Amino acid sequence: MPAFYWIKKILFIMNRKLLFLERFIYGDGTIPKNITFTVKMRGTITWNNLRQALAKVQAKHPVLAAGVVEDGTGVPWFVTPAAVMPVPIRVAERYTDDDWLAVSEEECARPFDMRNGPLMRFVWLRGANISDLMLVCHHCICDGASIVTVMRELLLLLDQPDAEIGSYNSFNSIRDVVPVEVLTNAGVRFRGKLVSLLLRIFLFFAASAKPIKWGRSYFVRWQLSQEETAMLTERCRQEEVTVHAALCVVFLCAFRQVKGHQAGRKVFCPVNLRRYIPAIQPDMLLGFATSTTLTMDANPELPLFEKIRRLNARLTNQLEHMDVYGKLATCEYQHPLANRLERFFSNAKGNHDLTFSNMGRLDIPKYYDLFEVDTVHNPILIFKSANPNGIIASTFNEQLSFSLLSNDAYLPEEEAVAIKDAAMELLFKELMELAAIQAAIQGS
Repeated sequence: MPAFYWIKKILFIMNRKLLFLERFIYGDGTIPKNITFTVKMRGTITWNNLRQALAKVQAKHPVLAAGVVEDGTGVPWFVTPAAVMPVPIRVAERYTDDDWLAVSEEECARPFDMRNGPLMRFVWLRGANISDLMLVCHHCICDGASIVTVMRELLLLLDQPDAEIGSYNSFNSIRDVVPVEVLTNAGVRFRGKLVSLLLRIFLFFAASAKPIKWGRSYFVRWQLSQEETAMLTERCRQEEVTVHAALCVVFLCAFRQVKGHQAGRKVFCPVNLRRYIPAIQPDMLLGFATSTTLTMDANPELPLFEKIRRLNARLTNQLEHMDVYGKLATCEYQHPLANRLERFFSNAKGNHDLTFSNMGRLDIPKYYDLFEVDTVHNPILIFKSANPNGIIASTFNEQLSFSLLSNDAYLPEEEAVAIKDAAMELLFKELMELAAIQAAIQGS
């Protein structure tokens, strides 16, 4: 490897304690909590270009050179080892368009060397003129936005090996992320200690909860056409609501239709911290997010878009008044409870129907000089923790794609398919009404 990369690794050494949200994802380090992200490309790449591109990406992001080391008290730290290992590359032959699915399941279940790192690896499913390129990251270093960033940088370097992708120093502690006046605020400190105490009491009484007998994890995938995607976007624009709010309500209605009164009308939505915290740059890797929980109106007589408008208003209000710094500061008091919380959530059913993560329009070009990105598959993560019902949405090449991920212990696959069908039937009903109106206007 060129000396340039070793110099950068020396300059950007990591040695910091995991923030609580990172530590909660890390757990005790023994359970794989991996994310895979795959693109299908047409064209050719070379081993040397791939190796060089991965080296430059690893050199940019300090956490990609680090492992996780626990100190004498069991507290985990991100630490750059004396001998930094390059990102491992696994090459396999590509035979069908579905090969990546089986490989993704394997990679989700395959643990990392947490102590020595790196906590990212790469799989190249190689065909004659078509390849699937798969990134695999541990979730404690990488959220959805992070893994898209890495893939975008990697594709750029495969096409233009001399391109510059920059560099940065990662934050060293919670004090680099949350202002000191928040961390030292008496009210924040009191709330942090109180929440920690209440959690400790709750976990004491919840310790006897019956373990869940986990079943088979699975994922259901589908997408809208470019025309359908455009129609949904236009309808939401006309109704002055976000696509995110519309999809939340559509999926909650579908859960209600399939699960009946077992459905809770609540959706859990991760929120990208980068929009709130200047210290976290847009291209910086991190493995955690804040969140918001939204509840759909129960009145069955309300029209669909009235439900969407009400949920959209709640979402807007929550995002505008979200106390991100206070949340992060309060969470730091929960470090002693991290392992007990993880054990609890491994058996908790939760009071929400699903987690909905809308990645939006992916910042990945379709066309390059040397190749073309044919398909971008939504990230896959298989966690046996808390309620695993999750839907991921993203838009690439003007097409909205969905993945529903769950486990038979929580949601049988046939019910997941029924929820997908019910959601799309409801969505298309609204789209067809819009299409009929537009056709009538054009015909008049």
